[in-house]
Amino acid sequence: MSPALEGDARKRLLSEVRALADAQVQKLWLPSAQLCVLQLRLPGETVLVVLDARLAVAAISERRPTSPESAPRSQATLRAALEGATLSGARLQIAEDRRGLAARLEFGSRSLVAEEDGALLLLEGERIVWATSGAGPQRRPGGTYPATREVELGEPAPLLDRETLLRAALQREEEAGLAARKKELAARLKSRVQKLRRTLAAVEEDAARAESAAKDLHKAELLLPQQSRIPRGAREARLQDWSRIDEEGKPAEVMVALDPSLSAAANAARWLRKAKRYQAAGARIASRREEVAAELARAEESLARASSAQDAAQLAAVELSLPAKPQRARMPKAERLPYRRFRSQSGAPILVGRSARDNDALTFRVARGNDVWLHARSLQGAHVVLPGAGEAPDARTLGDAALLAAHFSSARGADGAEVAWTRCKHVRKPRGAKPGAVTISQEKTLRVRLDEERLAALLRSEE
Repeated sequence: MSPALEGDARKRLLSEVRALADAQVQKLWLPSAQLCVLQLRLPGETVLVVLDARLAVAAISERRPTSPESAPRSQATLRAALEGATLSGARLQIAEDRRGLAARLEFGSRSLVAEEDGALLLLEGERIVWATSGAGPQRRPGGTYPATREVELGEPAPLLDRETLLRAALQREEEAGLAARKKELAARLKSRVQKLRRTLAAVEEDAARAESAAKDLHKAELLLPQQSRIPRGAREARLQDWSRIDEEGKPAEVMVALDPSLSAAANAARWLRKAKRYQAAGARIASRREEVAAELARAEESLARASSAQDAAQLAAVELSLPAKPQRARMPKAERLPYRRFRSQSGAPILVGRSARDNDALTFRVARGNDVWLHARSLQGAHVVLPGAGEAPDARTLGDAALLAAHFSSARGADGAEVAWTRCKHVRKPRGAKPGAVTISQEKTLRVRLDEERLAALLRSEE
């Protein structure tokens, strides 16, 4: 027992709680096996009561002790039993099989008892219906609580230094709760930092490809005027670069590698397409890189502050600085969307039809003509749409969408699959066709291989 609660202090604290008779339990928390916190409501007033089994005390408190966000499953059981109940009494007792004191709060036919080994919930005064993990073998649910002897509390006498006294008595529980909450917050922030680092690495790869677009454009501009002298099947070509001239006025010579399966013109055309694609996405990729880098810096700073927090106030300051969790508006009947929404590694939205009928709704009612449409080729599966992809969707986003199209098809689990893609305006619904059945034109094909880590990241991005 805490020396601070010897003498009459425990009795006087419990007397204050007894004076709250007829208060209703609004909410209940179970921070640990030794500690229970009740929020009681009186007309025009809300009061917190702390019940500590280790100290065998129940006392009014100005604030909740610090505790982890996660709660034991038994908290739900205790809430179901006591929330809404009315406090009818409070007393100090000694069970006949124990020498230590126990604090007891009564709620009609139910009683919440805090004795040295843990907390108990009794029904009709003697049947144990709930017990914390440390309550011991003689206090199992289903057992009978022994007879007790009540300890007189005496006349109520308020404690002027109650909060100071209680804070000192509950110091061990406060330290344990602070450590648990700090550990939870640090783990959550570490997970966020790791996720943002992976996202930034993916965006950096796209940024590097976008920056290389200028090189591809330059190679194409060099090759096109000189393509006639490059034989088909050549693996490389020596080209004159008139943008760089030496002292004698001669152009620099540049060696470029070629795809021998393509003509010189086709090689140049491929470089031009790649350059155009990444130049179109360059601004968005750069913006996304700045956004993710800033988020990562904030998350790393919050993690450092959480790790060095010395008290509940410092930890609360870190929690308050974090972005608010998005709250979903509660509506009587939320509109059901015909698609699931995911995010590519570069931040672009990817829509995936939920069912055959939803595929039709996504493709013909939600999507627009220039949106990119994907489907596992010659297989049953979901329609996948990249909204607002622009004239040239970036390769990583297209690859992410194709991976989802393969996953949400009959090819799920296979090493890879072919995925057809085109614009939504080239997708048609034949008359009388079954839900989800379509015909497409101007299609292109992607071969995707199963990348479990990449797929897992995409599935976690679902909004």
